[in-house]
Amino acid sequence: MSVATTGGKAGKRFQHGNSWQYHSRSDRHSKIACWALMFDLLKRSDLLRAHAASGKIAIGINHLMRDFARNRAKDLDLVVCLTEPGATTKRDFADLVDDYVIVLTDTEQRQLAALPRAPLAVPSTVLVALEAKACMTEFIKARPRLYDELNSSHLTIHGDTNGAIAAGFVLINTAETFVSPIRNPWSLAEHEAVVSTHRQPQEMRSMAAKVAELPRRSSTGEAGFDAIAIGVIDCANDGRPVTVKTEAPGADFPAIFGYDLTIGRLAQLYATRFASV
Repeated sequence: MSVATTGGKAGKRFQHGNSWQYHSRSDRHSKIACWALMFDLLKRSDLLRAHAASGKIAIGINHLMRDFARNRAKDLDLVVCLTEPGATTKRDFADLVDDYVIVLTDTEQRQLAALPRAPLAVPSTVLVALEAKACMTEFIKARPRLYDELNSSHLTIHGDTNGAIAAGFVLINTAETFVSPIRNPWSLAEHEAVVSTHRQPQEMRSMAAKVAELPRRSSTGEAGFDAIAIGVIDCANDGRPVTVKTEAPGADFPAIFGYDLTIGRLAQLYATRFASV
C-alpha cells in the first residue's frame, strides 16, 4: 500500500507551500496506519467479516475513551465497536480511502470492494481499539514521549473496557538523513533545507527496544497491550521514495512485534474473545 506525499487532501500543502511525506504535527500518518491495519485484519479475520456482514460492528474514528478508575480520557485513532441503533452513518470504512488520500493497488482495490460494509459510527461498546505512533527523527528525545503516550493508551482502553483488545502500531524510521518540517520553517523552493543525520541502525534499534519495554498481556484482567506491531521504513522526507524494511522482525527487534504476526494474533484474539457477539 502506498500513500500520497502531500499533507492531506490531494494537492493540499503545508505552511510556506511545502509538501511533506511526513509531518509530526499532522495525524494523517497515524490514521492511515490504523486504516491499513484494520484493512488487513478484515481480510484475515473470518469472524470480523461475518460481524460486519451481519451489521453487528461498526468503525469509530478518533474515539474518546475514559479510564473509569482514574478518570483519564484519551482519543484513540480507530476502534471497532458494537453497532447501536441510530449511531451509524451512511459513510463506511471504505470511504476513508478518499478522506485520507490512500493509494491502493488494483489488487487492494478489488480486495476492499469484496469486503462487507463496515459503517462509521459514534462508538459505544468497544471491541478493538487501535493506536498508532511514528518516530522519524530525534530518537533520543522521542523515546520517553513515545513510551508514555503508548502506555497511557492501553491503560485508558482497559480502564474503559477491560475486555477490549488494545492494539498498538509503531512506525520507526531507519533513514540516515531526514528533512524535518519543524527544522525547516520556510519555503524549500527559496531556502536550502536543513538536513538532520541519524546513526543507523543504532537509533532505530534503540527505539524498537524502548517499544519492547511496553507492558503486554496474555489474558484479560492484566495490564498491557494485547498486540503491538513495529514497522520499519526508510523515509528521508525529501521526496525520494519511502521503502519498507521487511527483514526487521527477528533482526532489529523480536519477531513477536512483526506486522504479519500481529495481524494473525489480533484475528485469533477476536475469534476467541468475541465468538458470542
